[in-house]
Amino acid sequence: MDKPKSEKTITIKINGKDRPFQEKKEEMQEKAWDPRQLDRQKKQEQTEFFASIQTAAGKEADDSFDWILPEETEDADIKEYKIAAPPKSPAKNGLSTLANKFQGRNKQGFLTSIFLAVFFAVLLGTGFGFIMLKLVFTDQAAETVAPPIKETPAASNQQAPAAAAELETLTAYVVQGGVWSNSEAAQQVQEANSQKGVYSQSLKMGEQTFLFLGVSGSLDQAKEIGADLKSKGIDVFAKEVAFEGKVIEGLNAEEKKLADIAPALYQSLSEGAASASLGSSITPETAQEIKNHSKAVNELQADQIQNKSLTSIKEELLDASKQIETYQQAGDSASAGKIQEHLLAFLAAYQSLLQSDGQ
Repeated sequence: MDKPKSEKTITIKINGKDRPFQEKKEEMQEKAWDPRQLDRQKKQEQTEFFASIQTAAGKEADDSFDWILPEETEDADIKEYKIAAPPKSPAKNGLSTLANKFQGRNKQGFLTSIFLAVFFAVLLGTGFGFIMLKLVFTDQAAETVAPPIKETPAASNQQAPAAAAELETLTAYVVQGGVWSNSEAAQQVQEANSQKGVYSQSLKMGEQTFLFLGVSGSLDQAKEIGADLKSKGIDVFAKEVAFEGKVIEGLNAEEKKLADIAPALYQSLSEGAASASLGSSITPETAQEIKNHSKAVNELQADQIQNKSLTSIKEELLDASKQIETYQQAGDSASAGKIQEHLLAFLAAYQSLLQSDGQ
């Protein structure tokens, strides 16, 4: 076997003394190879090595040297300094913060002015655009959407708004007992007819007062009724009388309906009255017309009829209708006379309505 190359010897100086390790190594090589002995030897050398180091350290600690302490001064108080907390960054960067940052980068501020001018111009333009757009949509919605209509419950005591009713010309075929310029003279004749059991009604038309004793649906029937009255000693003659129509102001809705229905109901009743006065039966067509018109009048709200003339018109027409029904059931002359009385009273109320102008 080749001999190992010469190794470098590591020399450790402790307290100025050299401790050669190479010699021991060479001695160990001369001895026989024993692993257990080698371990024990290594442990012993390590123990000696550390012991020498501790001894050297203890000797070095014995070396004394002078400590130089700083001189005490009168101002022994130590000033306390508080560490300031770093400034909190704002939660949101506003326009001013953005401008400051931008201006910090641009010392001249020229670009900052341009940027802010453009930014505010865009912002204002957008704002005005939204406002104008909202106004346009609002106007279109106002034109297309109709406002809600508030419905108020109908009250029986609530008066309907005023309206105008156009009364048509009413043509009546009457049995006339005379005409006077003095109403007192007509009153005297009316009392004389009442003593004979004949009802009569005075009407003032213009400057004259007329006395009527009966109505009819036609002029021929009026002549027949007049002939019967002449047999009782009463001087009469048949005549056609026209009550000129006109517009009546200040009527509510219910009163207007009554003014429209009244002439038609009167025509049907006058035909029935003529048949009853002559002792004839009332035709089914006339009876049905009377029934239909009377039903329409009964459906009107009574508390809405405030006009006095219309109130009388309503009462007289309904009473005449009841007497027609009574005559159809009994067929007596008393019911026929009552029909004539109510229809003559209706003509007086109708003439009063025309002269009162709806008051």
